[in-house]
Amino acid sequence: MKIVLKFSQKIMQDPLLADVVLETGVRLNIDRAFVDASIGEIVIDVPDERVEEVAAAFRRRGTEVREMDTPIVFDETECVQCGACVSVCPVEVFEYKDDRTISINLKRCVLCKTCIAMCPHGALKTAEE
Repeated sequence: MKIVLKFSQKIMQDPLLADVVLETGVRLNIDRAFVDASIGEIVIDVPDERVEEVAAAFRRRGTEVREMDTPIVFDETECVQCGACVSVCPVEVFEYKDDRTISINLKRCVLCKTCIAMCPHGALKTAEE
């Protein structure tokens, strides 16, 4: 399962990921990371059976943790099958089926939000919106 970690500049001074890996023994895969001078957001992939343990370890270190069971929401009534999302998604969440409709594999999503920005009809949004 993918989880989103959000943390402040204060926490960025610590080896957050390394500490959690050492504490839990769980290997984490970083799918996407954004860190600037004031805030950080990382999407990591965690084995399903260890999500609670890993999330608790991050929370103890002052990190906001959100499970990404539904990273984006797709409004079929707004979609016109234009394929903008298909063409811009870096991890191939979207693809055309044989009947030229779009299928979505949300397990691949890394919440880069490129599809949301590119959708001309507003058929995509984050689950938080």
